[in-house]
Amino acid sequence: MFKNFIIFINFFFLLSCVTPTGAVIYESDISLTETRKVIFKMFGEPKSISQNGRELITEFMDKKGRILESAKKGKERRFAHITILGERRPYKIVVNAVVETLVEGNVYEIAGDDEALSESLAKDLKNELLKSLDNRNMFDDFKPF
Repeated sequence: MFKNFIIFINFFFLLSCVTPTGAVIYESDISLTETRKVIFKMFGEPKSISQNGRELITEFMDKKGRILESAKKGKERRFAHITILGERRPYKIVVNAVVETLVEGNVYEIAGDDEALSESLAKDLKNELLKSLDNRNMFDDFKPF
């Protein structure tokens, strides 16, 4: 019984030490809605958004981060998985560029992460977020009436 408890504690400890892959923007002081607006401005309408609006998956892009019109025939394609972490400001934003390769027919399989593209996209996103500091809302979407 004690041995199972120790194994469970070790397993829980290992799961808590998982770090996100990709590039990280630390301490973003911009509200969630403004951050989403900047992401939409940079990458266009996302392919999917989580229910709480903190996870976004962009359309397919090339090696340089440009959005592709049609990615159906390419041997390799990429997309950005953007996650906004934290309960309140300052937020931490994780940008991860995922690479998919064509296996057979129209079936794509995840091949890994593109760290260089992740860093480049995170740098561009950080610059855009800094530009939008002038439009900053003092309180997170506070509407008194």
